[in-house]
Amino acid sequence: MTAAWASNLPVPVSQLPATSDKVADVYNLSAHINGLRMYESGSVIGPQQQLHSDPSGSGSHSDSSVTVGSPSPTAPPAQRQQRPVAKPQQPFQQPFQPQHTFPLPGTSPVGWGGQAIQDSTGFRVPWFGRNRSINQGRGRGRGRGGSDYGQRGGRSFRKSWSYSPAPEHVNVDAGNQGMTVEELVQFLQGLNRSQPIPDSAYQALFHFDSRATASLLKDLSKAGLTNRAAELFDWLRKLEAGHPLHSLCDVYTYTAMISMCIYQQAVDRAMELAQEMRERGVERNVHTYTALMNVCIKCGKCQLALETYHQMRQDGCTANVVTYNTLIDVYGKMQQWEQAVKILTVMKNEGVEPVLRTYNTLIIACNMCNQPREAMAVHRRMLNEGYMPNATTYNALISAYGKAGQLDKVMEVFQEMVWKGCERSVITYSSLISACEKAGHWELAMELFNEMHQEGCTPNTVTYNSLITACAQGAQCDRAAELFEQMQQQGCIPDVVTFTALISAYEKGGQWRRALAAYELMRQQRCTPDAIVYNAIIDALWETGVIWAQRKALTLYQGAVDEGYFKQQPWKGAGQARAEVNLHAMTAGVAMLSLYCWLVGLKQQVDQFGSTTLPTTLAIVTDKGKGSREQGNLVVKEAVAAMMHKWNSAFRPAMASMYSGVMEGGGEEVASWLTSPAFESRLFTSFPCTNIIPSAANQGASLDHVNALGNGTMDDFDFSKEAAVERRCSDAFAAVQHFEKTHCLALQHMALPYLQRRPQLVATCLTQAAQLGLKDEVSHDAVLLMDRTMSTGLEVKDDYMNLVAAACVLVASKQGERPSQVPTDQQLESVTGLQAAVIQQMEWNVWRVLNNDTATISTLRCLKLYLERLGCNFLDQESVQMVAGSAFALVREMLSDMTFLNCRPSVIAAAIMYAERRNQGVIPFWPSMLAKLTGYQDMSTPELSVAIKSAQRLCGAAAVA
Repeated sequence: MTAAWASNLPVPVSQLPATSDKVADVYNLSAHINGLRMYESGSVIGPQQQLHSDPSGSGSHSDSSVTVGSPSPTAPPAQRQQRPVAKPQQPFQQPFQPQHTFPLPGTSPVGWGGQAIQDSTGFRVPWFGRNRSINQGRGRGRGRGGSDYGQRGGRSFRKSWSYSPAPEHVNVDAGNQGMTVEELVQFLQGLNRSQPIPDSAYQALFHFDSRATASLLKDLSKAGLTNRAAELFDWLRKLEAGHPLHSLCDVYTYTAMISMCIYQQAVDRAMELAQEMRERGVERNVHTYTALMNVCIKCGKCQLALETYHQMRQDGCTANVVTYNTLIDVYGKMQQWEQAVKILTVMKNEGVEPVLRTYNTLIIACNMCNQPREAMAVHRRMLNEGYMPNATTYNALISAYGKAGQLDKVMEVFQEMVWKGCERSVITYSSLISACEKAGHWELAMELFNEMHQEGCTPNTVTYNSLITACAQGAQCDRAAELFEQMQQQGCIPDVVTFTALISAYEKGGQWRRALAAYELMRQQRCTPDAIVYNAIIDALWETGVIWAQRKALTLYQGAVDEGYFKQQPWKGAGQARAEVNLHAMTAGVAMLSLYCWLVGLKQQVDQFGSTTLPTTLAIVTDKGKGSREQGNLVVKEAVAAMMHKWNSAFRPAMASMYSGVMEGGGEEVASWLTSPAFESRLFTSFPCTNIIPSAANQGASLDHVNALGNGTMDDFDFSKEAAVERRCSDAFAAVQHFEKTHCLALQHMALPYLQRRPQLVATCLTQAAQLGLKDEVSHDAVLLMDRTMSTGLEVKDDYMNLVAAACVLVASKQGERPSQVPTDQQLESVTGLQAAVIQQMEWNVWRVLNNDTATISTLRCLKLYLERLGCNFLDQESVQMVAGSAFALVREMLSDMTFLNCRPSVIAAAIMYAERRNQGVIPFWPSMLAKLTGYQDMSTPELSVAIKSAQRLCGAAAVA
């Protein structure tokens, strides 16, 4: 490939990186465009000619250096020999006036053909470019990736206490004199960790009551001596009933020890202590139950916390304001915001007055449940009750408005917070950055991050997670990577949310190999991926449309299934009434792989055990309907319906409605379809990740042989093939962009007789090129060259139009074929019915009117470039045809359609590929790697929407035919 680019010659079949003898040079796609590679000098260098483009970039050229009736002095020697020297006869009704009218800056959009583009405001193309339909990001309010963490307030982190020896003024034998709580804590701090608590410390307890002992236990825990506190309390628990210190084990000390279970996440120990209190007859008061509820919450046992509350009420214990605050927190974490809001009414009824912290906790609970408007309503209620907001309130409000997408209100709350002098903490800035991320303002997120540093506020992992996610939303993958490195340098440990955001950033930046590297780094750092990570990385790989990436996605999917993710309904064997694959609420990539594995599994079942082992009814579920709490993936729903229809499958909509999200088929019918030749023949079209390539389909080969054939053809373990293809196609598309920028059509200058006869002339070019044995690209180049010639404003006599078409075919053959393939004079005369000398005279006229610039990059070349980017140049012709579908036929039809004359070739190719893939139900409809290559995404230009609308019309007409 590299040699071909360097030599600037067409690549022979022997040099292609083929793995099959069926590969033809027609699929060395970028090499064709390389024949018109554009250099910075402005020259256009072709395999057999050197042309000079207009240095002004307008597409028109000065004619002052060209003598009429003679070849151009700038023409290559080979061309000078082939052109007639004599001045041709004048077949034109007016002198040559080569000129182009190009789009000028204005208010209305203008197409490549110089005509105004029709208003397509009402036309929408769903799922073109970067849209995923299903939000598979971190759950807002799940406490992972949001900024709701730690906002309950009032619970400070444990202090770090350093070792210090026992102070000299503390008398270690002063059991009779007694020590204060502070002195005893200092004394125990001075002990070696392996040294047991001496008797003198226990003697000091004779001067403590149970409240002082409880205070001692708490202070030891705050000093980092939780083990000493447990050792001291366990000693007290073992004392006999008649011991003087036995009474210290009462409600205060037990409650203190239960509270300390939070730090070790020891919910079982907390429950054991509570049960022990009951067995020993120790009273359990409201503080005990509240402490127990908090331990359950911190350990993620919200249901157990709720049961503890109900047990408290059964025991006749009256809840206080702290209990209700904790209960609100429980309901928030259980996604039961309605119950949380009702607590305010319960408190009023029981005479318990809410406090500011109650309202703050309730606002945060609504945020966790993704109910920002309810959070705002609670805030208004709080103000009506006369409470003044504090820093925690403002932080919660920022989060609420951020979740609602009201960035302006977020900034208003922040300004009010600053004006009132409230402390801005890491929670504040994390909430602000998260709000910017949700609103798609990564630049503002970076500004706030810098302001955070200026105020001396240290970011934590959650801050970086929100910022990396914001950069991901803005497709700023390099910034996201820088932040990822920075957070590690600052001592912040990346977690599963971090890697999910980083993978998303790389995916949106079109860097799937870096996304895969981030996933592998995550595994190396022993960070366990969850379903969200697998959805992100698998979807990133599948959406590329690149065969190697999709094969890697299949490997990751199978690994995720082995780890317990994406499980489907198990088969129970023969006699089962119904089995289904549920694709509802899945990302597109995971859904396609789930369907693929399910279908292949069914086929293996039938092949090994017969059709009678399948369930009576089989179903594909893509949408559970309005009753589902999760939104279905509309892309998957449409694609699966189209795929099953095109595949002639046994699956039909369960209801007579295009909106049905369930397709069903009888077991016997499905088995017959799975064993038919059509199943394997078309499998590669929808699932290029399969090893069953078209040439291996229905051959009766063993599974090992099929896998070996597929692996040998398509595996790229180090992605060296993919990297080379990306570089090659990027260079080629740069040539496409340069061509389209410096060359365009001028429909307003094309004569009416030509436009009327154009469909016939297009057919003439195609027919003559085919009869001369020329490649399809040459015939398409000839049509574009004919349009360029007629865009100069010439009025050719009707009798000479066929001559212009023949001359353009000849010029295109010299540019796009090897010298040995250029038609001879005898071949020209035989096919065209015209004298070769006359065709050559017209060829000279074409060169002159275009000022020796006969460069062409047709839509077909762009389409093949797109296919090469997806990895098709490593496939045989049959496999490429399966990937392309009817796209080649649609490009041929497009040549005669006047609608496309106003669109660039690269735009038309993109529109046709999108329309055909969508028509076939092949996800992605528009691969992300093509979006990255071309920049065509999210309907970025009116020209693209017009082209897609016309391409879909062609697809519809082809389907009817």
